[in-house]
Amino acid sequence: MRIERLNKMHLQGLLYDYLEQPARCQKRFSYDIHDANWLRERVADISARSFPHRQALCDELEKKHAGLPHAEPCLNHIHKLRKDESLVVVGGQQTGILTGPLYTVYKAMSLIIMARHYEQTLQRPVVPVFWVAGEDHDLDEIRFVYMKATRGWQKHVLEDERTDESATDKAFPKAAFSVLSQKLFSSLPETMHTQHLQAFLLEAAQTSQTYSDFFQVMMHKLFAEEGLLYLDSGDQAIRQLERPFFRALIQQTEELQNMQQAGNEALTKLGYPSTLVTARENAHLFLTIDGTRRRLDYADGHFFIKGTNLSYTRETLLAMVEETPERFSNNVVTRPLMQEWLLPTLAFSAGPGELSYWATLKEVFTLYGLKIPPIVPRLSATIVPRHIEKWLLEQSESAAAYIAGEGIRKRESWLEKKQSLSIEDVVHEAQKEIEQAHRPLRQLARQMSPTLRELSEENHLKLQQQLQFLKEKMLQEVRGKHAVHLRKFDEAIDWLYPQSKPQERLLSMIIFVNLYGFNLFSRMIAETPPSFDRPFIYYL
Repeated sequence: MRIERLNKMHLQGLLYDYLEQPARCQKRFSYDIHDANWLRERVADISARSFPHRQALCDELEKKHAGLPHAEPCLNHIHKLRKDESLVVVGGQQTGILTGPLYTVYKAMSLIIMARHYEQTLQRPVVPVFWVAGEDHDLDEIRFVYMKATRGWQKHVLEDERTDESATDKAFPKAAFSVLSQKLFSSLPETMHTQHLQAFLLEAAQTSQTYSDFFQVMMHKLFAEEGLLYLDSGDQAIRQLERPFFRALIQQTEELQNMQQAGNEALTKLGYPSTLVTARENAHLFLTIDGTRRRLDYADGHFFIKGTNLSYTRETLLAMVEETPERFSNNVVTRPLMQEWLLPTLAFSAGPGELSYWATLKEVFTLYGLKIPPIVPRLSATIVPRHIEKWLLEQSESAAAYIAGEGIRKRESWLEKKQSLSIEDVVHEAQKEIEQAHRPLRQLARQMSPTLRELSEENHLKLQQQLQFLKEKMLQEVRGKHAVHLRKFDEAIDWLYPQSKPQERLLSMIIFVNLYGFNLFSRMIAETPPSFDRPFIYYL
């Protein structure tokens, strides 16, 4: 394995400023990760707080992890977490089937690398915790995978009945997954890892009761050795522990709404687009009603479910929190607050999108006497398969150029050099000459009659269309002669910048596990330095 770093020009927007010119945006965060003392400052702040639910939380984590295969590293981390001086690094993601796009796996890798590094630096226990967004109910965002097609990648969706149940509660469609799995393996090359992978997926699907279960089984298969812990936000037992903070959210809903809007405006005033635009009446909580997760709104002193006649007083909701806290769940605004209240968080690992919406939350954190935890951007990466690396070396090409989206330009530039005459230039010259020769004919036709004027315009258009048709046929002929080499360009583009997107946002880890085995990401962790300020390229 060989690793390269991309230059910082690949960073954009708020992420670039956060890493390269933090003075522009630092006021939107509680800690400056460029300050040499930020770790010590955060440790002091966490040490000043109490976490009375720590042991109960560890009890629940132990119950969940004890049944996992090869659970010892996880149980060791839970034992560490029981100690009052222990800290966590946390990050999370939705429960995508097959773990979702690669960036989910990179976030897990980031947590593991960060925890090891900070534990060594601080000489105190630091545990990696993956916050599983099991409370989310938008299944369309998690039930798909891209598979290799004849050309490019094709999206395949796991067939399932749409409901508004959370991923923690929604039954995993085992029969439908079996069908999807067959499609997946028909699209993958047969390797020494394929049989094992196929058997594992089928067993994991059969033993998983919900989408959240399946996600955690898949992630644990990748990171069991590293002892990555999973905290499912949809877990009913965890909701019991969260009861006090749900009360606080309900008691200060109006202030929460005001602070959220203020934070949003403050970010836009700095010149950044807001990625967290919410309705003014949004109470930033969900309530489960008859198995369906519904958004709570608040206005004029009452809570209500829009589009229904359901309405609640504050006292009613507070009583419901006491009796059935599992009916309540957080949204994108209150989830970070709950996470900060629940865990002794040393640092939070964020992707570019998360960084943008956390930048709107400083006011709501302050409202509840909390600070935004230090935000460390997650590892970002592109994996270069061996056959692509070999071709790039043969062409003396750089993977970085393709990752930056320059592959199509390079392909067309190469093709143009293969033409003895520039088809584009010759056709363009012919178009100019025809235009010049035809103009007097159109002028004469206009003078003679409206019918001839219209006929001359049609004639002019047909001539231009015929030239365009001839040009396309010529280009097609040239492409046909060089089809084999052009397909090599397309293959590199498909792997390194698929569908004009970063690889990590489209492709699944399954594709690479099939090529290189389940221990691939553990091997990548071992080779990766604890600095994620520039994207990585992994040559396998």
